[in-house]
Amino acid sequence: MAPSPRQPDQEPPATTTHEVKSCPSAPCIEGALLLGVRTGAGRLAYVQPPTRIDSAFVATAHEQGRPESRFRFSLPCIEAGCSQWNGSGCGLVDLLMDDERPAPAPTPADVLAAEPAAPTDPPAPSRRLPACAIRRTCRWYHQRGAEACAVCPLVVADCGGTATYRSRAADRAAR
Repeated sequence: MAPSPRQPDQEPPATTTHEVKSCPSAPCIEGALLLGVRTGAGRLAYVQPPTRIDSAFVATAHEQGRPESRFRFSLPCIEAGCSQWNGSGCGLVDLLMDDERPAPAPTPADVLAAEPAAPTDPPAPSRRLPACAIRRTCRWYHQRGAEACAVCPLVVADCGGTATYRSRAADRAAR
């Protein structure tokens, strides 16, 4: 007998403590998942379904500058192997939550034009969360919940040099 489909108001299935979490802000390397493309407005447009990138994509993307400034990628979270790891979780999502405002609720026109939500989207009382294919295993979601999903479309994962994140607040202050 097939399992019953998840109802729209149910949380995504819980991951086990041994299940590898996904980093939603990984580098552009062969085998990564392309999660989204940065729009002209600086927000993430999610790719549905996410696409595993190959060496040709990586090479082409690097020819046009730092791919992480234009795309968002996902790979398994490497925990302590990452400079953002704070000993118990991702320090980047904590910084994001302190620095960014959640994405605004969609307008009625946005709702009509939007693709249907991915089956792993949990409910949100005042707005639909982004249609994200990695939410079930996402490190940020498991660490900070739906609030992390609300700021996720605002993240620019690469600003050059050794930094991996630049806040929109810092961008506004620099203008």
